[in-house]
Amino acid sequence: MNKTTNYPQQAPKAPEIEIYYKTTVKAAERPKITHSNDVFRIMSEIGEMSRNMEYKEMFFALYMNTANDVLAVHKISEGTTKQTLVDIKFIMQGAILTNAASLIICHNHPSGNTDPSTEDKKLTQQIGLAAKLFNVQLLDSIIISAEDYFSFCEQGII
Repeated sequence: MNKTTNYPQQAPKAPEIEIYYKTTVKAAERPKITHSNDVFRIMSEIGEMSRNMEYKEMFFALYMNTANDVLAVHKISEGTTKQTLVDIKFIMQGAILTNAASLIICHNHPSGNTDPSTEDKKLTQQIGLAAKLFNVQLLDSIIISAEDYFSFCEQGII
């Protein structure tokens, strides 16, 4: 049996993608990460995070250059009082768009308990492996509450 396909005269149009990183923050004005408490301070000052700290879980990624200057803070997801779904592709997309040398992931626990869950540890490990594929270093995974934080790096987990 002979199959024939009728193609349109004009080639089909494929969706296009634009990839860019845009900032209005001057290099000298970017916050620098020297310690995990810097991340706690920066994240506590982000309006959306501070307003929702005890309301719902939110997950962010911070992208840094080789001098640990913050290139961007990227909200990855927001969820319920107990969890938020994280798609690792979104984290790595931000790292690639900013040409980041390193990243730090951060999320809140609305309960106020900053101890990492088994899921938190597993996700951190998966993100670290994904980042390594793109030659991006995962510096820390930080869980914050309104008054405290837990750093995977400080605790020797990363």
